[in-house]
Amino acid sequence: MSTKNQTMRWSFSFKQRHKVAVAFLSMFVIIVFANWFVSYSMEQVGRKFQSVYQDRLIPSLDISEILERYYQNRMLLEEHILADNIYSQDSLHQHINANTKAIEALMEKYETTYLVDQEQKNLTAYKSQFTKLVQVQNSILQLSTNGNKGLARKLYLTNGYTAFQNLLEPLHALIRVQGDVGQELYQSADRSVKMLKVLSYLVIGLAVIVALIVGTLLQTSRKLNNIKPQKFHLN
Repeated sequence: MSTKNQTMRWSFSFKQRHKVAVAFLSMFVIIVFANWFVSYSMEQVGRKFQSVYQDRLIPSLDISEILERYYQNRMLLEEHILADNIYSQDSLHQHINANTKAIEALMEKYETTYLVDQEQKNLTAYKSQFTKLVQVQNSILQLSTNGNKGLARKLYLTNGYTAFQNLLEPLHALIRVQGDVGQELYQSADRSVKMLKVLSYLVIGLAVIVALIVGTLLQTSRKLNNIKPQKFHLN
């Protein structure tokens, strides 16, 4: 009976070690997968926040500067029409051209960012209106420089005003897209962060379960080892 008990203990001990090995192996696989998923998710979250900064926040600031320069040019055109001094006209003309070149540079910078389909459409509409505005702007400057102040002012109040308003529409649409897409990116990043929290809790829960399983198996093993073989006396 003693040999039989030893065999039973050895068999049970082997099964215990097998279960413990399987439990630890499963835990190891889960931890490796969870670590990979966390790293991947954190990288994605980082990219989303980077996109919010580079593709949404910075372009919004650039478009705001573009709008400011357009309004400046609108006022400078009016000052040019009212100016009688040729030196003042030249200075105003140079300021308008500098603003226009700065606007072109900012839009070229904007085009290098990630653009969604709606942005592409708005950008195409903007470029068309930009060409028209520059043409009207140059015509006003030429008339004003040549002394045709009346015609310059008339063009400024009619075609110039219409071209300016038509240009503002796609620019404002571009600003709205920045806000909408930026909000979507933020919400997506927030969902990813919440998923990471759930995953971390899951891993902790699995670690606790494995620890309980191992503890139970070890306790059972101790109890079995404490069982002393009984001796039977034959009368």
